[in-house]
Amino acid sequence: MNARAAKIYANSDAETGVNALSSGQLIVLIYERIFDNLKVGKHALENGQHGVEAFTKAHDLIQQGLLACLDYKSGEDVAQNLGAIYEWALREIINARVTHSPEKVQEILDVLTPLYEAWMSLAPKEPTSALAVVSKGEPARPAAAY
Repeated sequence: MNARAAKIYANSDAETGVNALSSGQLIVLIYERIFDNLKVGKHALENGQHGVEAFTKAHDLIQQGLLACLDYKSGEDVAQNLGAIYEWALREIINARVTHSPEKVQEILDVLTPLYEAWMSLAPKEPTSALAVVSKGEPARPAAAY
């Protein structure tokens, strides 16, 4: 199999894995990617860099992966409260970048962690084979991946 064909196969295999995840597992995966990117961005700030790509990805994941998926009609107060937290996190990401503050990034991580832990308790404890396909070969999820 040539390199191009192998890459196409690997991408379709990962897509199939993501499509097979439950909604709870997808949310957990999104949170993990947000944390990965926030940590990379925080590390960049600590080293005098800007971390633009990592913060942009974290922002997009919150906006498109969490906030945009809230069902305000069915979710009522829970959706409203989560929406407020996600909007706060979006503002704080921008604020952390502008002020070059790794402490603000840590505040975001501290606020989002209990939500992530709650989703972890709702999602199955053991990763499904689909989740294993997505993370196959990724010992420490790269921040470059969504």
